[in-house]
Amino acid sequence: MRYEFDASFSASALADLRQAVGWNRMERDLADNRLCNTLTLCCFDGEKLIGYAAVISNGITDAYIQDVMVHPDHQHQGIGRELIRLMLNRLRDDGIYMVSLIYGDKSLQEYYETFGFTTMLCGQLELRPGRD
Repeated sequence: MRYEFDASFSASALADLRQAVGWNRMERDLADNRLCNTLTLCCFDGEKLIGYAAVISNGITDAYIQDVMVHPDHQHQGIGRELIRLMLNRLRDDGIYMVSLIYGDKSLQEYYETFGFTTMLCGQLELRPGRD
């Protein structure tokens, strides 16, 4: 396994990973050059993208980790844990001290608490339902 920050990968490779974990492909959105993240971290098995995490940040104080995913064939091998660990270390090294993430499954709460995350109230609204 190889972990790489800001690696090059195709929109279809990320769409394939999204689909493998049961999410929508969003391939059209992923290929849009307006889409940008502050930081990405990929895990590759050979040349295949099998793990991914992205960060949006103001670059000074706050960051939001989004889209943490590991291909089902590679889950429960510590890849997700390593993605989060490496990302948090990088954010800390960059001086970021407030890190948020959203997880849609309550069963993940305990997992993220092992990294020090606490549960807070928040709201989320999807303005563009029905996207592929």
